[in-house]
Formats: sequence, C-alpha cells, structure tokens
Amino acid sequence: MKLKSDELERLALHSAFGLHLIAKWMATRSDVDPQIKSRLAAHLEAIDGILVNTGHDWIRPEIEATEAALQS
Repeated sequence: MKLKSDELERLALHSAFGLHLIAKWMATRSDVDPQIKSRLAAHLEAIDGILVNTGHDWIRPEIEATEAALQS
C-alpha cells in the first residue's frame, strides 16, 4: 500500500501528537525509568523541529513544556 503525500503527512502528524500525549502522561509518573523519559524528550525535540519546519509550530509551547517535564 502506498499513501499519497497528504495522507502520509496526516499519518505522521497524528502519530507525533499521539506520542506527545503519551510522553506528557509519562512525565507525570514517578515509576517511569528516567532514561526512558530522557529518550522521549530527545525524540520530542526532534519532532518539534520537524513540525516547526513544516509550518506546524502552533503546538510548540506544549511540546516544549512536555520536554521540560520529562527532564525534571
């Protein structure tokens, strides 16, 4: 199956936002390994960069807040 470029972009955006929601929840948990939180923060930083470069910068403050929560 081959997706059209707009379908692929929508899939990527929904996946990124889904990961963000999971990371946001994990940031509040004390029973999550700090190394996992750190790795998630790094992935969110990369996703944030891509979103900004593709014009989806409206969610940047929330993603950055989640990154900070994961690193605390």
